[in-house]
Amino acid sequence: MKDSIKSNLTIIRYPPQYPKSVHLYITNECNLGCEKCYYRTSSDPHQQLSLEQMSSLFQEWEKYDLTSIAIGGGEPLLHPEISEIIQLAKEMGFFIAVTTNGTVLKSITPDRIHISYDELHPTWKNEKLIQNAINYYSKLRCKIGINHIVTNLKNIEYIETTFEKVDNILLIREKPKSSFTQWDSIPYQQNYWIEGCREGSICEQGVLSFHYNYNNEASICSNFKESIPYTSLPDIWHKLKQFKCKLRDNNQKRVKKI
Repeated sequence: MKDSIKSNLTIIRYPPQYPKSVHLYITNECNLGCEKCYYRTSSDPHQQLSLEQMSSLFQEWEKYDLTSIAIGGGEPLLHPEISEIIQLAKEMGFFIAVTTNGTVLKSITPDRIHISYDELHPTWKNEKLIQNAINYYSKLRCKIGINHIVTNLKNIEYIETTFEKVDNILLIREKPKSSFTQWDSIPYQQNYWIEGCREGSICEQGVLSFHYNYNNEASICSNFKESIPYTSLPDIWHKLKQFKCKLRDNNQKRVKKI
């Protein structure tokens, strides 16, 4: 009887022994200069990960059952080998999401593409730009999401006029050290998922996911200043768990109280 139970038993480990996803910044090059972006003031020269480097990483991550890769940057579509990187990752069975500013159109087919509409940049005065990006990637049968950062309440009117045709709007909790403290003043409406956002949510960074940068360094997330040279997934995952993230730890304490 005991042997029969063991043979049919599935053990679910949480948190898992190794991460299930990675936020992969393949380049720091970008064709915009958004004021809120830390790349705008960075003095680092343009850097990028090669297809050869990606192939080696994908093989290792596959071995440790990592399943999802979120590709960003910089502007990832400026990478000369972006199509090959996505194709290779998908052939290996990874779920691929790409975040782009929508100004660069390339024939890529990730599982999901996020068009980042991060500020009222002069380029965005022509609303046809973002609509062209949506139309272009829709024809490639990509699932599409729109990212937008609400930097102050004055921006909300632009969200209303720009995104009136979307199915849902998901508001994500503010990033660490954000100065935005006006969440309670946003009224609840149907299809606005803000209740969980007000309460806080479980941050997966450093628990289910980690961040890998264009300079071959790993960190808990893109907001975390401390990073370490990437050696191997088991090695860096063990080291990253020693790092303390105030937002993540506070969220975990809240859940334990519930």
